Amino acid sequence: MNNLSQTSPEVELKSAVDAFETSLVRPLVSGELAPWIQEVQHSWNEAAAQIHYHSKHLHARQYEAIAEQDPELLPRVDALRAEDIALEEQREQIHQLVMRIAQHAPKLEPDEEKAQKHIKSLVDDGMKFIARVRKQGVAVQTWYLEAFNRDGGAVD
Repeated sequence: MNNLSQTSPEVELKSAVDAFETSLVRPLVSGELAPWIQEVQHSWNEAAAQIHYHSKHLHARQYEAIAEQDPELLPRVDALRAEDIALEEQREQIHQLVMRIAQHAPKLEPDEEKAQKHIKSLVDDGMKFIARVRKQGVAVQTWYLEAFNRDGGAVD
């Protein structure tokens, strides 16, 4: 069986988040607001779907496994779950911002000065969100591995 055609959920998330980040940081050339926002919107839709899938489905299974393997890590699991909830809220805020800019792009483009403050807000908020998503991914993987590799002390 060819494993090259299969990708892991982590690889798919990373790819989607990287594409969104690239679209955000790509310099906005004068007169190119509409194509820029289309690319941002497209990459956002994929990244948002991946982030939602991870926080709602994959993380939930990992949290159950952590709790079963090492109940002492339940406070960590609770903190990870709380961060997933916060990320879902922020994901919705970013979604609204992307949709609002996409909707208003035709009106904003003639006045590039006016568009800049909206674009800057989207880029800044988007980059903060990306960093938070990546941090959460590392935290989930760290505690998942810790639950299975943790030394439970001497057993007599």
